[in-house]
Amino acid sequence: MPSELFDLVPHDKRWFPWAEIEECFWPGRGRRSHTINPSLASIKNAAGIYCIAWAPITTIPAPDEENLQYVGQTKNFKARMAQFASSAGIFWEDRYAGHSAAWRWPQGETAQMQIAFFPIQPELDHMLTGRLFWYEALAINAYFQKHDNTLPPLNVIKNPDPVAFV
Repeated sequence: MPSELFDLVPHDKRWFPWAEIEECFWPGRGRRSHTINPSLASIKNAAGIYCIAWAPITTIPAPDEENLQYVGQTKNFKARMAQFASSAGIFWEDRYAGHSAAWRWPQGETAQMQIAFFPIQPELDHMLTGRLFWYEALAINAYFQKHDNTLPPLNVIKNPDPVAFV
């Protein structure tokens, strides 16, 4: 049986503010991601677990972070961040379909948004899918155990209203 501990290493062992992700993942006409942030650009099309938090946060990312708001998994970090931004009203003044949890994010808010990426090594698609779900469950469980059997706020799907951060 695989480990029941979340043992993925956060990319660059740090949180990335939204502004840094946006500049690298969508650099604009004539610019290239790898010239803006080579390290972050190296994982933009990778699969893995991502954690979204609201600063202040600890230095080293972990899924049991006090101000963690969401844990998710994806086969492409850039595509998933685009979906989140579209639904959270970050790219435009309105919200659009793309990421269901982002509808619970305060519309357009990015000032204290921090994201950690935990890449997973590429493998056969059916194995990658299983590993993504397994690690997402481990990450959510790490938060659940440390925070009195509660889920990260945006992972609570029955809450129809945007979360208010204090």
